[in-house]
Parts: sequence; structure tokens; C-alpha cells
Amino acid sequence: MLFDFSRFNDALRTSRIGRQVAWFETIDTTMRVAREQAEAGAVDGTIIMAEEQTAGVGRRGRSFQSPPGENLYFTVILRAPPELHARLPVVVPAAVCAAVRQTGVDARIKWPNDIWVGGKKLSGMLIDATSGPDGLVAYLGIGMNVNGDPTEIPEIRDIATSIANETNADIDREELLASVCNELERHLTMTVEALGEAYRSMSLILGQTVTVSFADATTRDGVAARLNDDGGLVVRDPAGEVFTVTAGEVSLRPAITARQLSLGEGLAPGPKAKPPRPKAR
Repeated sequence: MLFDFSRFNDALRTSRIGRQVAWFETIDTTMRVAREQAEAGAVDGTIIMAEEQTAGVGRRGRSFQSPPGENLYFTVILRAPPELHARLPVVVPAAVCAAVRQTGVDARIKWPNDIWVGGKKLSGMLIDATSGPDGLVAYLGIGMNVNGDPTEIPEIRDIATSIANETNADIDREELLASVCNELERHLTMTVEALGEAYRSMSLILGQTVTVSFADATTRDGVAARLNDDGGLVVRDPAGEVFTVTAGEVSLRPAITARQLSLGEGLAPGPKAKPPRPKAR
């Protein structure tokens, strides 16, 4: 079912985010079109969205599955001062996670900015920026599995989920996108302290033992201790040494010792079986 903009506008509570939307049935990526629109003068808060992406890209160049008509694929054009741009790695995942949680799903932020539910990825995002004569322009590319069923896609069936799969009901995409816009504008106005508190309350890994995997294939174990204002993750290793990692350098996974594994400790419980979700008519 195509996106209903009248329902979207009814649920929108923002002053600028989402007030201008460029909609496409099929494009390669919303990020590319957003850059073109920004260069042509698109106003702050403009959204580029598509029913289908043929070449969706996630973090570190990974492909992003974008089947048509079921999910949300969009990029927000944001024109803001540099100090606000520096907080976007915290603002954006916190806002998206808050919007998803409004559907009744216990969504969590898997650092740096993936949204997970029950051990599976539900949403990913890519934050990029360019500098021009009018200052910095940020591009907030967001993909959300809403009503699609990732288990039907062999490449991601074991690692991804959707809101509909988690709630066993079809979700109003228009209301969800409006919620993301509302939360994004709200989080952009938060103090640094309030924003950090909001992020920590939804974090999947803060306080947890993790393994940091670096691009050169080396790893370090430690406890995810805190999050810096710019989104950098501070980790404390077993010797008490503290080091900071950034989104572009590492991936994270739970660190479980052989003894814990043999005892079944440190393992997240498996997802509960859900009855089949009825297809929308």
C-alpha cells in the first residue's frame, strides 16, 4: 500500500522536520537524491523517501535490503550549527529508538546506531555531511523494517526482524514516520545531559562486557563504560585501562568466556515463539 500523506500530516507535530517531503516510488538511494536536493536548495528538515531502493547502502558500505511498499526508507536533510552536528550520532539513534518503542516494542540501541529487538536488527542508519557555502548539511539516512518479513529474505532471515513480526500486527507507517520526525525534533532540542540520559536508558550495551573488533583484525575485551557527547564509546579493559572507539573503526559483540559458555551464562534468552502474523488484506 502506498504511503498516505494525509495520515502522516495529521500525526506530525513538528515545526520543520518532515514539513517538506519528496516521495519516490523507486530510486537507487534516498541519500544520493537528498544530496542533490540539498544542493538545489532544499530547506532544513526536508525528507527524501522511497517505497523501494534498488541500491540501499548502510554503514561502512554494506548493502541494505529495501523491498517495496512495506517498510520505511528515507533521508532527512538537516541544516544546523556545527555543535549540533557533533551530537547527531547520539540524537538520531535515540530519536528513532524512542519512536519504535511507541509501537510497544522493547527496542534498544546497539552501538553506534543500529536499533535491535530481541537480538535482531530492526533499523539501521547512516549519518553523513557535506560542507558548502551555506555551512554544514547533514544527511540522516534511515531504514526501518516495519511491515516486511525479513525471514522471507535468506540473507537476513536469522539476523533481522520487523516491528510487525515483533507485535504480530501490521503497523501504520504514516504514524511511525511522523513519530520519528516528532522525536527527532524533540531530541535535537535536548541538553547534552538529557540527551545522554535518554540514550543510556535505551542502550543495549552500556555496562555490558563487549569485544571490540578493529579494522586490522585485532580485538580488545572490556566493559562498555560510557558514551561521549559525540557518540564515541568509552571502554574499560580488564586491566582498568580506558580507551575510546568510534563508529567508523569497530564493531561490537558480547564477550563470553569458555566457562560462561559451558555454564550457559552471559547468553541472552532466545526469542519466544510467536503465532503467524495475519497478512493484511
